[in-house]
Amino acid sequence: VKCPKCGKIGRRETDTMDTFVNSSWYFLRYCDPKNEKKIFDSKKANYWAPIDTYIGGREHATGHLIYFRFYTKFFRDLGLIKMDEPGYWLFNQGMVHGRDGTVMAKSKGNGVDPLEMISKYGTDVLRFYLISNAGPDKDFTWSDASVEGSARFVRKFWNYFDGVKFGKASKKLESKLNKAIKEVGADMDGLRYNLASIKLRELLDVFEEEEAGKAEAEKFLKIVAPFCPHIAEELWEKLKNKPFISLAEWPKADEKKIDEKFEAMEKAADKTVQDILNILKIVREKSGKEGEKVYLYAIPNELEDYNAEEIGRRINKEVKVYAVNDKKKYDPEGKASKAKPGKPGVYIE
Repeated sequence: VKCPKCGKIGRRETDTMDTFVNSSWYFLRYCDPKNEKKIFDSKKANYWAPIDTYIGGREHATGHLIYFRFYTKFFRDLGLIKMDEPGYWLFNQGMVHGRDGTVMAKSKGNGVDPLEMISKYGTDVLRFYLISNAGPDKDFTWSDASVEGSARFVRKFWNYFDGVKFGKASKKLESKLNKAIKEVGADMDGLRYNLASIKLRELLDVFEEEEAGKAEAEKFLKIVAPFCPHIAEELWEKLKNKPFISLAEWPKADEKKIDEKFEAMEKAADKTVQDILNILKIVREKSGKEGEKVYLYAIPNELEDYNAEEIGRRINKEVKVYAVNDKKKYDPEGKASKAKPGKPGVYIE
């Protein structure tokens, strides 16, 4: 090494820089791995880099990532590359904690053997559990019960396709499917895999309740495939499709088929169901009795937003819906007067 001050040639010993040097510029070498004449071809490096998304642990913040950026600027100053930064976006993933609540580590002996999980549940269950349990940037604690929940979803998904009989897709299914295609794709782009998994679970419920055509089922398979690739391939072949689903294009959402009015109605129904369940709980705690009949009182222009049969199915109770101005309504306690826009009055009997 030549000293920049005195010009003498000497030897410098280091016990850490060798590792950091190698890991700080290898992404540029990947752009031109077989070049035997120079470190890399500048045109190729400038074409492929910077990195779109760099994923790494927070523990690298004061080590590798500093050198990573230093060497990029060093090569820039030498004229080998044009970029100022090695990547556009840095994403720090969370850590998995063992059953004891501390970060998994060999030294602690609190790890979970993935091969044991795969042997017991299969790869897709383990994969779906890891992406659905929390946001990828968040820490989470391993839960055997949650793994079982993911296993139930995967079995439910398999069983649906194993016994489905196709027909003409309902308007509701078309709306929910196209909305899911749009939103799951956006969640994947934003690395919000846990939110995408929730939408897939909800969409499966719709497919079980509504009639679907083969084309709709194939689109559903395509958006599940990144999360459960193995069973998706099996089911893709079962539907007599070629080549692999992993080579298929992501389906395009037909926004004309997304019924925003229906989606708004569903949100209103979801909120109402939660309100009813809370009231049923209060009644149970106060009287020790279980409410059997539920009466809803909606403002007239929102009456069609509340489907008595659908709400009743979800809460497992008999439900009747009235407009607040209905003279024939059953309202012994005057709950209709409590109704507000987006929040019907509720009476439990």
